[in-house]
Amino acid sequence: FILPLSSAQALVIGTSQNNPPFSSASDEKGHFYGFDIDIMNEVCKRIKAPCTYKTLIFNEIFTELMSNKIDIAIAAIIITADRNLYFLFSIPYLESNAQFITQKQSPINTPEDIKNKRIGIRQGTPFASVAHKIYGNQVSIIEFDEVSDLYDALKQDKIDIILTNDASARYWYANNSDLYKLIGTQIPTGEGYGIIANKGQEKLISRVNEALLHMEEDGTYLSIYTRYFQD
Repeated sequence: FILPLSSAQALVIGTSQNNPPFSSASDEKGHFYGFDIDIMNEVCKRIKAPCTYKTLIFNEIFTELMSNKIDIAIAAIIITADRNLYFLFSIPYLESNAQFITQKQSPINTPEDIKNKRIGIRQGTPFASVAHKIYGNQVSIIEFDEVSDLYDALKQDKIDIILTNDASARYWYANNSDLYKLIGTQIPTGEGYGIIANKGQEKLISRVNEALLHMEEDGTYLSIYTRYFQD
């Protein structure tokens, strides 16, 4: 049994509107779907907290949290040492990895070919650090606000390749295998994806963790996972 939050504590949840398979907006009325959304909806149900979603550009999530404009966020946010300095994270709810993806007709075919190329990443993610760790200063990093901006830039030849989270790259590849190809294998990044809140919200994160653990124990997590991912 999970103790509910105060009945008065409705939660405003920050999320991304266009990052399948994690979260996508189904309409303009704040309705969303995706793996992250199904996980968060189940958490909200179990902690008996009324929850509403707020669409944000990924990098805005952190400033909105710090200014208390949202209570919590779920948006394929990778747990990192730097972020742990400023925010509280739930236990990881999914392994986090990075993956390169580019156009099918690109001359890039191996990780070695990425040297001296332009890599597109979503602003606010740790992927610039991942790229520099592999290639040093032998690559150029170009940042974009949204995932869709990355693929538009790739199509318009403004970048040569994208570095994004593995699940997102595999989603785009699986749904458009005639347009894209994956380069190399997944790259372990961070400590998993976590639900994030401000420091001082220990009680809230504790309840979220209890809900996640119970979801794993009773099979609910696996049921949600298999809707979106195939191992």
